[in-house]
Amino acid sequence: MLARRVKGRFRIAWGKARRFVLHSVLHADDPPGRLALGAAIGIFVTFTPTFGFQMMLVVFAAWLLGANKTVGLPIVWISNPATVVLIYYPCYVVGLTLLGREPIDSQWWSELRKPPAGWWPAVEFYWLQLLEVATPLWLGCLVVAACTSIPTYYLVYHVVRVYRLRRTSRLKSPV
Repeated sequence: MLARRVKGRFRIAWGKARRFVLHSVLHADDPPGRLALGAAIGIFVTFTPTFGFQMMLVVFAAWLLGANKTVGLPIVWISNPATVVLIYYPCYVVGLTLLGREPIDSQWWSELRKPPAGWWPAVEFYWLQLLEVATPLWLGCLVVAACTSIPTYYLVYHVVRVYRLRRTSRLKSPV
C-alpha cells in the first residue's frame, strides 16, 4: 500500500518535472544559448555556499549576463535543507584536497568551546576558526560549480537545439 502511494507520488512529481522541461524550457521563446546559460548559472549557484540567497543570485547573474532567469531558478531548489550535506560536504573535501589540509577533528571542536577571554580576542578566535572551515568549503564549491556548470551549458544548449530542429522538421514535413 505504502509502496504504491510512493510510486504514485513519484510518478506525479516526475510528470510535473517533465512538463516543466518540455513546456517551460524547450518551448521558451529564447535562443538556446540564453536557456543554456540560465541553466548553467543555476547549477553554478547551486554549488556555492550561499544558502538563502541563491534565488537572488541566480536572478541577478542571469540579468547581468543576459540569460534566461526562469530556467535557473528551479535548479537552485536542488540545494535545500535535505540535500545540503550531500552537496556541500563533497565540496568541502575537494577544497581540503586542493589545499592539502586535513579535515577538522574533535580537537577543533573542543578548542571551539574554549574561546580566549575578552571581547576582541574572542572575535579574532572565532573568525580564524570560521576561516579554517570556510576557505576549503568555498574553494571546493567554486571548483565543483565550475566543473558542473560548464558541461551543463553545452548539454542544455545541444538538447534544446536538437529538440527544436526535430520539432520544426516534424512540423514542416507532410504526413
